[in-house]
Amino acid sequence: MPRISVITPLYNGLKTLYETAESILNQDYTDWEWIMFDDGSSDGTQETAMIIAEKHRDKVFYFEHKDNSNYGTSYTRNRAVEKSSGEIIAFIDQDDVWYKNRLSVQLSILEKHSGCAMIWGPALYWYKEREFKQPVGYRGKGLESGLYKAPYFVEVFLSDLRGTPLPSASLLRRKNFDEVSGYEETIRGSEDVVLWLKIAEKSEIYYHDEILIKYRKHQDSTLRIAKESGKMNEWDLVFYKWVIDFLKRTSAKKELIDDSEYAYYSCIKKIAGKKKYFESRKELYNRLNSYPELKNKFMKDFLLDVILPFNISSRISAKMRFDWFK
Repeated sequence: MPRISVITPLYNGLKTLYETAESILNQDYTDWEWIMFDDGSSDGTQETAMIIAEKHRDKVFYFEHKDNSNYGTSYTRNRAVEKSSGEIIAFIDQDDVWYKNRLSVQLSILEKHSGCAMIWGPALYWYKEREFKQPVGYRGKGLESGLYKAPYFVEVFLSDLRGTPLPSASLLRRKNFDEVSGYEETIRGSEDVVLWLKIAEKSEIYYHDEILIKYRKHQDSTLRIAKESGKMNEWDLVFYKWVIDFLKRTSAKKELIDDSEYAYYSCIKKIAGKKKYFESRKELYNRLNSYPELKNKFMKDFLLDVILPFNISSRISAKMRFDWFK
């Protein structure tokens, strides 16, 4: 039985899969298995993945959904984990690249802290023409390497979603993954953040401030396509509703809940703002009606949104949050 199970959900990743595979196969730590699970690709990814698995049939395994269905990343990652056997889980997306010592460095640290659920580090954000270190820490102000007790990272992660762990830069104990029931399959776009929040609320997490992966940023990524199509706004509504409910079940600070509720309201405005003036206000009102608690809390914001263009009212709300009404 391998020590580490590497998990990769696949979806139309033909352009980058070979480079990702090379970075896994060339790791200086070799006690691993690689589980690739396709989520309904149509660009030749499946054939490429099967070729890789056939060449390395003792270490690399390929699966796909029945009838080439597409269920989303959360569902596919959970199914891939079910097919794996390692006590440590390492995720890598189909377009990311590991440095040669990515597994060995993080595993050596994780082994020294038996009560630690996971270890993660910053990624190198990798654009076609530039690259930079991922901002981490509270509002991107940085983090020192070390062990952090629960629930420290809950507030840190929610302060700036850009600074949350990337799957490709994290190692996670299977028992802790199972303890929180893995990925929330209703969440899309921010499924990683939800997993980390569930773990951070219960367990110790180690942060190691060394770049060990390259996170590719490109036009064909699932998140970029979702943002351009407007789907991400709808996904964010589901995400922030989950976060609000999660925080209310914990001992989270009131400020965290307030900020998440305001983010939810802002998502509604982004969706409504795609329509013309009267239709947009009607859309905003109807969506608030389905969430009475939020409607009461942000009635002043809503009145301002009725009077002013959304871009102007949003700036006023964000800066003043109606302190001048108090």
